[in-house]
Amino acid sequence: MGFDPKNAMNAAKDIAAHAVEKAGDIVEDAGQIVKGDIAGGISAIVEDATDIATHAVDKAKEAFTGKDDAAE
Repeated sequence: MGFDPKNAMNAAKDIAAHAVEKAGDIVEDAGQIVKGDIAGGISAIVEDATDIATHAVDKAKEAFTGKDDAAE
């Protein structure tokens, strides 16, 4: 199966929703930094940012190839 615009739109919506959810987590992580847990807060921010990027790449790949690598 090839590229399907409907799948691409659904993937874009999913990527945006996931990014917004993780942005909320990043705000909480910034709170940790303000409270003094600098290492823990930065580590959590990096983890959340990496999760956003990984999710976006996986969803984009799925939209363009029509395959869900997690299902295989």
